[in-house]
Formats: sequence, C-alpha cells, structure tokens
Amino acid sequence: MADQGLNKVLPLRTAVSTSAGLASAAVNFLAVVDVAMYMGGRSAWLAILVAGVLILLTASNFSELNGMFPSAASIRVWTRRGLNDQVSLVASLVYATTVVFVIAADGFVLGHAFQAALPAVPGILWVVLILAVTAYVNLRGIKIAAAVQDSNAFFLLGTLIVISLLVVFKQPTMALGPLFHFGPNWFQGIALGVFIFVGFEWVSPLAEEFYDARAIPRGMYIALGIIAVAFGLFALALTDILPNAGVLARSVIPQLIVGQKALGALGFWWMALITLTTAMTTFNGGLVTASRFVYALARERSLPASWARLNDRLVPSRTLLGLAFVALCLSVLVYLSGQYEVLINAGAGVESLMYALTSVLVFSLRRREPKRNRPFHAFWYPIVPGIVAVIFLGLALGALTTAVGTSQTPWALIFVGLLTAVATLYVAFGLPRKKRQGKLASSAKQLLERGR
Repeated sequence: MADQGLNKVLPLRTAVSTSAGLASAAVNFLAVVDVAMYMGGRSAWLAILVAGVLILLTASNFSELNGMFPSAASIRVWTRRGLNDQVSLVASLVYATTVVFVIAADGFVLGHAFQAALPAVPGILWVVLILAVTAYVNLRGIKIAAAVQDSNAFFLLGTLIVISLLVVFKQPTMALGPLFHFGPNWFQGIALGVFIFVGFEWVSPLAEEFYDARAIPRGMYIALGIIAVAFGLFALALTDILPNAGVLARSVIPQLIVGQKALGALGFWWMALITLTTAMTTFNGGLVTASRFVYALARERSLPASWARLNDRLVPSRTLLGLAFVALCLSVLVYLSGQYEVLINAGAGVESLMYALTSVLVFSLRRREPKRNRPFHAFWYPIVPGIVAVIFLGLALGALTTAVGTSQTPWALIFVGLLTAVATLYVAFGLPRKKRQGKLASSAKQLLERGR
C-alpha cells in the first residue's frame, strides 16, 4: 500500500496531547531538581515559567512554518525551501534521531523508578514491555495510538497538577520572598528549564493526519501552557517539601521521594503510576511522530523506499518497528551504562539548534516567498525571531559542551558531531549512489517489460 496516503482522522485534542506528551518525559523530574539547585530553591517554578515564555516564542516560528507547509516531512520541507536540499536532508536525518534519544533517556528513568517500586522485577524489563506495547498499539492504526496518547497525556498532566496542589496546600504558609529569588546560577536554571518543554514541536510530522492542519499550531500553544502549569507546580511542591534540592541531587527517582513525603504510600505509588504514564506518552508519541517523519523521507526516496510502505491500517509499519528496535537497543545500553545525561544534553543541543534554525527559516522564507499564505505569523517579526535565534544558539552550545560527571570531555558534542558527519557522508555519497542504482534498476525493468 505504498501509494496510499496517511489517514486524516485526528482532532485538536490529539495535537494537544501529542505536543504535551512528548515534552512531558520522565527525565523532566530530574530536570526540575537541577533547576531548583541552580535557582537556589523555591524560585524554580519561576525559571520554568520564563523558559516557557522563551519556548512560546519558538512555537510561533513553528506555527508560521507549519501553517505554510503542513507535511509529514515538516522540517525537511521547510529547510529545503528556505535553504537548500543538502543542508535540509542532513538536518532532517540528525533531527530524526532526537526522538530516539528521548525514548532511551526516558527508559532509564522508567526502569529505575519501577526497580525501586518493585525490586523483584528487573527495571529493564519494564522498558522492553512498554516499548513492545506501544509498538503494538501503533501498528493497530493512528486512531488507537491517538486514543492512547490522549488518555495518558491528560491523565499524566492532570494528576501531576492535582498532587502538586495537594502538597502546596498541605504546607504551612510560606514567605513570598523566596518564590521570586534568583540564585547566582539563574541563567543555567532557565536554560535547564527550557529542556522541560523540548519535544513539543514533534507533533508537526502528523500534519497529514489531522482533519485540519491548523490544529497543530493551536495544539502546541495549548500544550505549552499546560506543561508550564503542571511542572511549575511540581517544582513548587518539590521545593516546599525539600527547600534544599541538593538532597535529591544523586537520586534518579525524585518524583517517588516527593510523592512519599507528601502522601505516604499513596503518594509513592501515585507517582510511580505517573512515571509509567510519562513513559507511555513519550514512547507512544515518539513512535507515532518519528515514524511519519522517516516515512516522509522514504517517500521522497531519500531513505529506502520500503520504509514508505503502509500496512492495511495506513501505518508505516517497517519504519515504526525499525525505530522501536533502535530505541530498545539504545535504552538497554543507556540503562546498563547509566550515561543518560549524554543523551539528554545531545537531545537538548540538537533541539535548540533546530529552534534557532526556525528563526533563520522564517527570515529566509519571508524574503523568498513573501506572497505565500501564512495562516499563522511569528510573533513581532523580525525582532522576536532574531532574539530566538541568538538565545537558542547559545543554549545549544551550552548543552552540547556540558561535561558529564567528573569527565571534562563534551561527549554530547562528540556524539552529535559524529551523527552529523555520518549524515553528511550519506547525503554526499550514499544517496547519489542509491539513486543511480534505482535508475538502473528502473531502466532494466522497463527493458524487460518491453521484451515481453
């Protein structure tokens, strides 16, 4: 069924749940702890709010671009029209790997959370189980995958808001001063706060499966507001219980500790359930969107044509299973090595570079195609897109050059550099060779048919 298109069945709520769910990874709980440490305690919520405003400005860039060219190929189409074909394909291939990074890092947190909750069951088995379930759900069709995403994402964010409010109201009256205090490392705190929202834009590759592609920009704006409220309140609850966030610095399960301190055994298991839900939204949303993006690249013959084949439920099944297998292998490797921070930094760096790139594309396409219809416009052009480009370029460099642990080696930069080099070699040499072989095969087939 390679020639049949994707199924246009998704509503606005799925745009919200996919955007919010992809950004609401389990590693966000670790990020909130780090934000609290940098901000000096109770003002962590403020850093998350400021980071949300910065991301909102980036969302306006994505909204303009997606409104102009709604496509499963998303960033591939925008960069090809705004820059050139080669840069576009290299950027697309590197960008496609970030979803796998997030799934692997989230698997690390999921495994350790359930290892703590149920010590008799090895944590890695939970990662295998959730990936297998989400892959099966995705193979059943976009409607079922969307229903799973909707229920999990809204349950996750809704209950996170509820338990955080319970903690906040349970505490004695607090002084207002610490809530607005910026610590000496406030810039790092805001930069880390940005990571909490990373992945919100990955709903864009589903553009060809919505009733109305304009639902994607609208869904992104709504999702960012919900994420800011949910994780801002969680940061407030965490710093109410433990004003010195350094207590949790070496823990990979801060959400379970906070839940237990807030509501005892009920809070512990509630937060364990929320951790499971974050994995479901990240794994499910990641496979849904990344498979469509890779499918679109295969559809244009930039990747093997077999990856563009759809099953009888209009799902790119080979692509989906391939991504699930790669994510599983990387998840096992990260779980055994414990080096999840390298993937977090690499993912944050690539995403920030793409956020900066969207500003460049807004400028370029305004100049190249000024008369094209734009259902959405970037905020306060050209000032805000220019500011966004500078800020996120700086954040990308910071994320990629951050050393992990006692090592001073920027492994994230080396990792992304190697990926970029491989993608560049493929575009420069592998793809032209593949196309030549495809033309020869096509010519041979035509000659054979004529001979008959």
